[in-house]
Amino acid sequence: MMNLDCQGKGIPFKFYAAYYPPIYTKVKANSLSELIKGVSIVDKNSIFYHVFHPMLSSHVVPEDLPNDFAFWLRESLHDEYLAEVVADIKGREPLTIEDIRKEILELLNTSTHLDKTADYPFVFISFIPVVYPLNVEVRTLAEFMDAIAKVPVRSLFYHFVYKRVMGLSKRNDFTTWLEENFGLIDLGEKIAKIDPQTYTEEEDFRQDLLKILEGELLK
Repeated sequence: MMNLDCQGKGIPFKFYAAYYPPIYTKVKANSLSELIKGVSIVDKNSIFYHVFHPMLSSHVVPEDLPNDFAFWLRESLHDEYLAEVVADIKGREPLTIEDIRKEILELLNTSTHLDKTADYPFVFISFIPVVYPLNVEVRTLAEFMDAIAKVPVRSLFYHFVYKRVMGLSKRNDFTTWLEENFGLIDLGEKIAKIDPQTYTEEEDFRQDLLKILEGELLK
């Protein structure tokens, strides 16, 4: 077992969290062709909101439809097949939000029912992030694991998903800190392989992250 009280290179990990207050974009879609146009023109914050924000409990969707696009395709457009393939969009490293936008467009364009009218419109939402410090700073692996178990899920989401997907950092912050500060390459890679798109319950994400940490650091 590693010395969990070791400070490595002494680089502190400072935890932040974020809110994503919704903003109406004035873009709506009443058909698949209009959805394709909307996905093409809205800002990257809007794509992020509809693909990743459902992971937070404030924006719940069914487990088999982990993003808003898939939900609308099934519930409003009644296209089961397209809903399923869009639901399978991946979000793990190294994908960025523009990679995901491109994949969504490619999948939507495979349909032959572009002008079918939906029961209700898809309303594109964007946001301006509100990022704030938690006043939680750790230097050891023990402190890091304790913090992962206790900080709000919004903090885990910000460091693991938001910054990396939106291009603010090349990798998720947890992997970067563990690799650069402690040389834990294998652990960092295992964490990086977690796909946030497989979660609709945020606490499940926390528990899986802790399992990986405990499995590597406590063995």
